[in-house]
Amino acid sequence: MNNASIRIGVLGEATIGRSELINRICRPLNSAPSITNIQAGPTVDVLDFERLEGGDNVWVEFLIIPSETRHPSSRQMLYSIGLDALILVCDSSVPRTFLRAAEWIEDASSTAGLQGVPIAIILDGSLAADWKANTMLSSIIDPLVASRGARVIDLSGCISAAVLDTRQQRLLSLFYEHTICSKAQKRTATADRVC
Repeated sequence: MNNASIRIGVLGEATIGRSELINRICRPLNSAPSITNIQAGPTVDVLDFERLEGGDNVWVEFLIIPSETRHPSSRQMLYSIGLDALILVCDSSVPRTFLRAAEWIEDASSTAGLQGVPIAIILDGSLAADWKANTMLSSIIDPLVASRGARVIDLSGCISAAVLDTRQQRLLSLFYEHTICSKAQKRTATADRVC
């Protein structure tokens, strides 16, 4: 079977737990922590996503993009490989994880192929559920929601938990569905322009 696929770039600080989160998503029954080297560069993981409304499964490819690079253009090269969405992983209880959030989203969104792609800001940490009440968090997140249409996904406890709970899985599934629809709409718009 030849499944359709979507490719999602994963951004965030080096030690925030991006790899751990993607491990929880792609291997929910594996409770062992993933082993990663923060200097290793980009990594890829794949989820066989069962569509909410039925139909064929879709491969969700996660590309974990390094937050620290030796060359200024290296992230741009990764952005140019055809990402269909972006996920920004932040810990609401650690303010430094938000310091470069707007910069990364702006940097990625300025790439021609990434303009208008779905963006999810995944919040972990004790303040995730009530981020709007936190002035510091809302001052960073609100502009990204307003200017980029980013979706905020509260996954409180996702990195420290052995598995994602049903609510967390559902929130992520809705984002994948949104990305699948967005990719299909882009493809249709491109085909219309070509014809």
